[in-house]
Order: sequence, then C-alpha cells, then structure tokens
Amino acid sequence: MCSQCIFDTAMNLERCSQLMSADTSMHTLFRKEAIPVPCPIEAPMNFTYQTNQGICNSRTSHLHRCAQYDRLALHYQACPEIPNRESAIWQMECIGSWQSFGLHYFAARVGYSEGEQYRCFIHDKSGSSGRIGESADAGCQELTHIGAAATTLHYRQDSPVHSACEFPENMYGEKARNWESMLLGTYHRMYHGAWISSIKGRNGTVWTCLQQFPTDSNEHFTYRTYVTKGCKVGYQCVRLHMRKPHIVHVEYGEISPSESFADCTEFSVETRDTLILHGSKEACPIGGKHYSSLCPGPILQVGCSSKYSMNLVRDCSYPEGDELTCVANFKHEDNDFIIARDSLSRQLFCMTYVSDRINLLRVYDRVSCEEVSVNSATPYLSLNFSSSDSCSPSLLTGFLYSATSDVASPHHLMLLILTFIWNFL
Repeated sequence: MCSQCIFDTAMNLERCSQLMSADTSMHTLFRKEAIPVPCPIEAPMNFTYQTNQGICNSRTSHLHRCAQYDRLALHYQACPEIPNRESAIWQMECIGSWQSFGLHYFAARVGYSEGEQYRCFIHDKSGSSGRIGESADAGCQELTHIGAAATTLHYRQDSPVHSACEFPENMYGEKARNWESMLLGTYHRMYHGAWISSIKGRNGTVWTCLQQFPTDSNEHFTYRTYVTKGCKVGYQCVRLHMRKPHIVHVEYGEISPSESFADCTEFSVETRDTLILHGSKEACPIGGKHYSSLCPGPILQVGCSSKYSMNLVRDCSYPEGDELTCVANFKHEDNDFIIARDSLSRQLFCMTYVSDRINLLRVYDRVSCEEVSVNSATPYLSLNFSSSDSCSPSLLTGFLYSATSDVASPHHLMLLILTFIWNFL
C-alpha cells in the first residue's frame, strides 16, 4: 500500500488505487486478527537451509504440521558451517497466499521463543522437492525472486504417518461421539485410527493408531501411537479401560521423540485421565438427605428432585447450595465413585465414599476419577455426615394416611399415587 493511502484518514480503496503508479513506494500491512488459512505447502518435509551467513548442508532439519492443522513447526538444526546459528523451533501460521508475475507467495505469522513476527515467503516447487524463501523482515518489498530471500529452505517431501489400526469402535460408533476429559476439560473425538483432543474448537493433541497389543480383557485396549501434542511430535503408549459404556479411564506413557520402542505391553504411566461421554447421565446412588452437626439443614441432598439431582452445600451460611447432575457411578474395591457435573459451571467433579458406612464424602476437582489418582490428590471438599434421612418422609406418610382414610376419593388417591411416583422418577 502506498504512503499517501496510509496516512490520509479520508482515503478510500478506490481513490487509493487511482493514486498508485509503477514507481509508487509500497508498504506491506498485516491484519493482526487475520484468520489462519491452510499453508500452501505440504507437510511433513525435510530440508537444509542457507542464510547470508552460510549454507547448512551437513544437518537435516524438518517441518511438520502441529495438532492445529493450519499451524506448522520448523525444526532448525544447528550447523558447524554457521557457528552463530543455534538449533531452534519456529511455528508458522499462514494468513494468506497470492500469485504475482507467475511467482507463488504466502504470508505468515512466525512465532518462536522470543515473540511473534510477520514474514512473506516465496515458493518454488518442482515435483516432490523445491525451495521456500523467507523475507528478511515484515516489509516484503525485496522479495521479488527467491534469490533475494534472507533465508532459503531446500526441501524434499517426506512420507506422512498413516494409521495402521483402529481405536475401540464403541468410542465413536456410527455417529460422532464427544468425550470430555475430567483432568483438563478438553473434548475428545475418535474415528477409526484417529483421535483428536480439542478445546474451544482448536486441536490440542492428535493421536494416530500405529499398533494394537492383545490383552486378556475385552474392556482393556493398549496401543502404540504417533502423537502430535501442540507442535511436539513423537511416539506414545496409551491404555484404555472401558469402565462403563460412558466412562473410559486412560493411561498415557511418556512421549518419545523417536520410534525406538516397539512394545507397549508394559510401560511407565506418566498421566491418567477419565473420559466421560458428553451428554450422558446416570441415576445417583446414596439417595436422601444427609446432615452434618455443623449445619442446621442438610448439606447433601441426592435424588430428591429427580433421580439425577444432587444439591451440595459447601458453606452453612449459604444453605441453598449448588445444583449438580449425576453423570456416572461405579464401585472399585472398598470405594464407591460418583461423577457429577455442576449445573452452573458445567465442570465435572469426582466424589468418593465407602459404601458400607456413608459418613464421609470426598470431592475432587480436575482429577482422573479412579483409585490411583484420587489417593495421591488432595480433596477439594470433604463432607462429614452425622445422620441421614429419606427425601420426602412427609409425602409417604401423607400417602399412607390418605390410602386408609374413609373420605379419600378414588381421584384423590390416584393423584397422590402419581405425585409419589413422580418424585422418584
């Protein structure tokens, strides 16, 4: 864009184009909020590079896609030919592409450890190889041919990783299913050999199934995967335990940068998570009103307004409590587990109690809901119960009284029966 167009506040696009001539001084402007677009280059690829300080031919650098498909990662290797050049990882997010005089250009936001910059690129492709030239700065005026680039990549296309096995079919089925992470709040979706974790519509991690290992149970599945976490790539062992049709416990191994390991039958677990099928719910256990000696009213009401409902009082000063919905429950050894969703924040909580003496309920926040994780975590909240009662003793008493009353009409009796049943649906 020419200088007069930039600094004249009354300028419009039509008038600006009339003022431009062949020798007009131009400036390159980048929209900071520009929506990312797919880069017009194929990944993955290997490359060598040259700068105005020298040519790096003795080391092979590489480029690959990040978990978010429109973002690329460039891994520059340090070279003895360029003493001052250190190894570095740059991320590239394309924001536009165009052609000029038969040459192919694209613009991108380029980020690294010290910040983010804008650059123009020129692309010269020949079959499965080619060259990519990068401008010295955000001006881009000098990039009239690839020989004028400040940095030039000489690349060769690499083979992409394809899936060689499939994840459990009941995790995706005929229709797409979303699973929610209790640890991170991310959403997970599987489809055959691909598994994507995302948050706010942007991919965070992508797994590709490479190999499935046999197990003794049809509820356990072990895989070796190729993983892209953000812009980090590597290989990872993953184990799935189908606790219920809508509950899956996941164990993740360490991400290895190389395919040096081949056996995931036994591996060291680095992270655990519990995935919940989005939209699922299950009737609450331990129904009734539970009291504490510290509060005048019940601190926990379960299944009183519906079989999925739970009202939890965190502070006796606010007896109205928080409304939750029971999502799942299961038993493991001596402990019973409840997974509930806060109706306001939509966050999932893990709760544990001992089934033969319901006098202590522990609530955990942002933790995988299984024994190993909760035993090493600090409870977000602990509730001690001094006594318990049913939800509606007065309703049952009134029903029994009306049923034996001489003046009770059939219509009145039927209404009471329906009301009583409704409270337990």
